[in-house]
Amino acid sequence: MSSSRGHTDLLDEVVDFAAIIGYGVGEWQRTPLADWSCIDANGKWIHRRCGMSVPRQAGKSHDAIIWAAFLVFELGYSVLWTDHNYSTTCEMLARFRKIFGKRANDPDAPRYLNRHVSDAKSKTAQECFEFANGGVLCFSTRTDSASLGYSFDVIIYDEAQLLTKSQTQTLNPTTTHSPHRNSQLIYVGTPTRAGCTADRFKELREEAWGTPGDELCWLEYGVDEVGDPMDESRWPTANPSLAEGLVEAADIRTGVYGMKGDDLGIAQEYLGYWLPPIEQVEKPLIGEELWRESEIPAAIAPTRFKKVAYGVKFSPDGATVALAVAAQSGGAVHVELPFCESTARGIEWLVNWLTVRAGRASTVVIDGKSAAGSLCDRMAALGVPRGYVMRPTTDQAVTAANLIFDAARTNQITHIECPALDLSAATSTRREIGKAGGWGFGGENSSPIEAAGLAMLGITVSKRTPKRKARGYRSLPRSACQLSAPPHPFAALCFFQKKHLSNLQISSCKLSRLLVECA
Repeated sequence: MSSSRGHTDLLDEVVDFAAIIGYGVGEWQRTPLADWSCIDANGKWIHRRCGMSVPRQAGKSHDAIIWAAFLVFELGYSVLWTDHNYSTTCEMLARFRKIFGKRANDPDAPRYLNRHVSDAKSKTAQECFEFANGGVLCFSTRTDSASLGYSFDVIIYDEAQLLTKSQTQTLNPTTTHSPHRNSQLIYVGTPTRAGCTADRFKELREEAWGTPGDELCWLEYGVDEVGDPMDESRWPTANPSLAEGLVEAADIRTGVYGMKGDDLGIAQEYLGYWLPPIEQVEKPLIGEELWRESEIPAAIAPTRFKKVAYGVKFSPDGATVALAVAAQSGGAVHVELPFCESTARGIEWLVNWLTVRAGRASTVVIDGKSAAGSLCDRMAALGVPRGYVMRPTTDQAVTAANLIFDAARTNQITHIECPALDLSAATSTRREIGKAGGWGFGGENSSPIEAAGLAMLGITVSKRTPKRKARGYRSLPRSACQLSAPPHPFAALCFFQKKHLSNLQISSCKLSRLLVECA
């Protein structure tokens, strides 16, 4: 599927550079690097569009990082790295900072690499590296209306299974006037989940399998059937890094067992199983069009509200957590998503964030099998007032989903632009809950919309008055809830005066006055 047909490639140069930046290249990882670097007699890329589908824990971003770093450092190319949410963008930015440093003349960075960095911008949603040879590496969270000041030679779509057509329509034209007149698009991801309307990656795969040609190359590792995804003897077949000893089975086991019972989900995420096209037609519950009807500009979001509640939803495998806020002002409920974060650094920041706000919100509704109990216990240990923390029953979880679904259909909800929440509302499908016909939101990216539903549930059922002191409750000193290693700038600023939050961007969105007031 990925043949160079005798053309020259830059593989040896790329592998040598990878060693300089401290990245090893396994045998299987040489294949995509050879494909991407394949050039004709004029030095132009043979493969202008390149897709790679590999399971999680296979190091799929590894090659993309090497390729992006090589392009900007050695060739002076302009490269855009895009992810579907801001937290993932920050994680990738941190990995490149380990390579090139946090700024020009960074004494803690590798000198050989850092001395070629002419500038490094760190302003939220404007992060980039600029190099003395003219190379530029920019980072962007994908939106339908992204505004970028550069033209790019190469765009790398990380987590491409969440890529929509409207996002590519916004970003792909930035390569039209490629500085080197040698544009390339790299798509890296896992199989598209059932019911997901972010179908650009799926369509690229179908094109590659249907009409192979030099302009498009596709590399795929995975199994042909779901089978028993818990059978570890099958894992090396689907995961080339495991087969080559680049990762340990234990690295995969944690994620797999966190999804135990969801055979299809495990097969797709960890075994690279692609659904037949007919199985990917399940419609989302809300959908993009309906969700857009309730969007309002941040400038006119509510500034006065009668009641505020938070909703927290952990993903099934515990890898991510979404936190939503809902505020009631008049008839409609306004919802926003301050956080959609990886839990790789723990949840202490979340414990602290919610605890210091016990006097501002009526309740926080926390759901998720993986870490919800731990979060509740740690907040209780810090002395939050009775009634502030709520664990929903199965029936209440069903009610939460119905609340936001019905509100979206009847124009009883408002929200501002937020890529993570917008994607979740646009793609989440129906998931059966319990044995009585109840349902909730499901799909790969359902946690944000579920968190918003939980926040709406809190608005509906909580009778607690947040500013009324509970018997035996003493306000916690802020020193007891200091944030350590916050995941991104919002957490670091949460104790600042309100005016410091007014221009802050999360997930490439300006916070409305609602979040300014609630923070």
